Amino acid sequence: MRLTKHTLELFVVLLAIGLAASSCTKSVYINTLRPAEITFPSHVNTILLVDRTEFERKGLGIVEGVLTGEMPGEDRAGVQEAMNAFQQQLMASPRFQLKRASETLKGNSMTGAFPDPISWSVIERLCRNYDADAVIAVEIFDTDFIVTNGKRDVEKEVEKDGKKVKEKVVEYFAEGVGNAKIGFRLYDPLEKTIADQQLFNPSNNWSATGANVKDAMSQLIQKTEATRQVSRTAGSTYAYKIAPMPVQLSRFYYAKSKKTPEVRQGARQAQVGQWQGAIDTWRGRLSQSIKRKEGGKLAYNIAVAYEVLGDFDSAKEWASRSYVKYENKKGRGYNSTLNQRIYNDQLLQQQGVRD
Repeated sequence: MRLTKHTLELFVVLLAIGLAASSCTKSVYINTLRPAEITFPSHVNTILLVDRTEFERKGLGIVEGVLTGEMPGEDRAGVQEAMNAFQQQLMASPRFQLKRASETLKGNSMTGAFPDPISWSVIERLCRNYDADAVIAVEIFDTDFIVTNGKRDVEKEVEKDGKKVKEKVVEYFAEGVGNAKIGFRLYDPLEKTIADQQLFNPSNNWSATGANVKDAMSQLIQKTEATRQVSRTAGSTYAYKIAPMPVQLSRFYYAKSKKTPEVRQGARQAQVGQWQGAIDTWRGRLSQSIKRKEGGKLAYNIAVAYEVLGDFDSAKEWASRSYVKYENKKGRGYNSTLNQRIYNDQLLQQQGVRD
């Protein structure tokens, strides 16, 4: 597309406006915790992870291998990958300690349904042996990997006589779809309850192309690696569900104002971590006569500063003031964000951790 002089001038103006607007704010990042979906009793602090995917009847695993074409030990490696991912992810949380049982229990079946629960006498024995408060068992594990291949016409850019042109060419392809079924159960021996039961069905797609079908197939991910990848997804996802996890929140604040130099002065203090000093600077200016728009910026900044300092009630008060008194529309949305932050903080305290 040919740009006219007028179009280019307009583009430069819009770009300058965008850059000017972006330079009027700064961002601050807050490290915090995201609450777990499940709140455990306070007595559950150490969890024992158990593999219960050995087939109930001898030879059943071999039969399944014949029916599905899986390699011996392929799913076993997938189970270990899921458990490894669960352990690694859980290490990021301050809530639990994790131990892994060395024995493998029977329970997996070809039906894909959860087996009967482990008896409480076995759960209690495991907890005594490993000095744990609860048991998480991997009780269902099954995978499949479906491969299709062929050829298709695609449009590609090729060079002819020194020029790049588009033409249809034949492309040979191979595509694989990996699926898994992984079930977790969480046993609380003190209260004799199954605190959680979760079935995951992660899947992923892979593709490869080549000079011919055989070449494309050789480039495609192998079933063993596909099984590992979908297994890791399930293990990591379950750890996220049961444990508070670190997250980083982003907040913006006003860093510049032509009419109110205190906005920039406080922003400089904030940039070097002097948040209380920034609050004093911004509040000092608000104690004087000020226009509505500038007051809204200062009140909003004060709210952000209080959140950074962990005083959520004061942050909410100033976000509300920014919207109600000074009509800063962003204060309304920030007020809702702080409501969620306060709720999460209360939930984290119930889950045995503090933000």
